This record gives sequence, structure tokens and C-alpha cells, in this order.
Amino acid sequence: MIKINLLPKGFQKRSIDFSLGKKGLYSVVAAAAIIVMLIGVTMFQKYQLSQLDENIEKAQQRAAMLEKDIKVVDALTDVKNKITLRMSAVERLDSHRSSWVKLLEDIARNVPEFVWMGQFKEKPLVVASAKPSPDGKKAEATKPASPKPAKSNQPTVRNAEIEGYAFTLNALASFMIKMMRSDYFENVELMATSEMEIQKKKVYRFMLSCNVHYLSDEDLRSKIASVDNKSKNAVAENKSLN
Repeated sequence: MIKINLLPKGFQKRSIDFSLGKKGLYSVVAAAAIIVMLIGVTMFQKYQLSQLDENIEKAQQRAAMLEKDIKVVDALTDVKNKITLRMSAVERLDSHRSSWVKLLEDIARNVPEFVWMGQFKEKPLVVASAKPSPDGKKAEATKPASPKPAKSNQPTVRNAEIEGYAFTLNALASFMIKMMRSDYFENVELMATSEMEIQKKKVYRFMLSCNVHYLSDEDLRSKIASVDNKSKNAVAENKSLN
């Protein structure tokens, strides 16, 4: 069958002619490549996020497992520090055992009636050091000195604080006088005193500062030996003069 369209050209149906050409084809290919690349980047990032989540979960599990171990280590460290402090205190007491016994015996003899001790605390010795003052002159300032081992020709000196209680100020004064007369203590000073009540009785709480002199057995033997040597030298010199 043959069909002939006798309608004018203005009324005839026009067929759609769609042609991209080379440039359009390249554009479509480029757009597709970009879409594929974006999809690949998105999938890779999702993979990385999943890996990070797994690593975070593993790290949290590891931290939970190590938390108990960390607590145990901290507790052991604390125990070690306490043991070290106690061992150092025991070593200090053991190195001057006889001296501490003599010191405590002397303090016990010096405590009068109506006075009782509360605490005896050893502190670093405070020595004077010259520092320039604002007017250009040298002024003396105090600073704590680190404890050093005793030399053979001089006693070891430490600064100490004594806390206690007294029923009367006369008893406190008597205690201070006895401390001043002792061979083991010097520069005894009253640092603070306050009135308080204990079991409805008025008492005086006091704090004394003093310098403590003590000699270990080794220092005492070396001191006696040095004195004997000096006496022998003096006798030898007298004989040579005669």
C-alpha cells in the first residue's frame, strides 16, 4: 500500500531528529566516568569508616581489658612508695639507733609534771645565707639545708619541732628550761601556744622549735679516738720540751 500525504508542509508531522554528535558523546562518557568515580570514592569512604569503627571498638575493648591491670599497677606503685618511705625511715633510725634512744631518754627525763608530749618531728636544719638587700647591704636570710651525713669531728644537727600540752604555763616554762640545759638540745624557742579544753579541763597546747644534736656510735668512737690522739700528741710535746 502506498500512502501519499497531500497536506501542505505546514500541516505535515515532523519527525524528531536527535543527534548528539561527537562532542555530545564525549560529554556523556565524561559524565558517566565522573559518576562512576564518585560512586567508587563513596564506597571506599564507607569502607574506611567501617574499618575505623571496628578499630575503635577493638580499642575500647582493649582499654576495658587493661583498666583492671592499670588499677593493679597503680595500687602496687602506691604500696612500693609507702614501703620505700618506711624503709628509709627504718634505715635512718637504725643508723643512729643508740642516739635516738639517748635522745628519747633525755626528753622523758626533761618532761615535768602536768606536761605531756604530743609529737616530735624532725625537720631540715635552717641555716643562714647572705643575700643582697634593697639598700645594697648584705642581709641574712634563712633557707632549709638538706641533711648531710655527720662528719667525724662534729655532731650531726637537725632542726625539730615538739608539740605537747601543759596544764599550767609554769610547767611549760620548766620544761623549756630543762630542754635548754640538756646537752642534746639548743636554741629552744616557743613557736606557738593556745588555750583549749580537753575533757572540760583547761590546757595549753604548745609548739617548740629546737636544734637537736646527736652522735652515732661510729661518730662517738671516732670523736673519742681524735681526743685520745690529741692528748697523746700533747703529752709527747711536753716530754720533748722537758
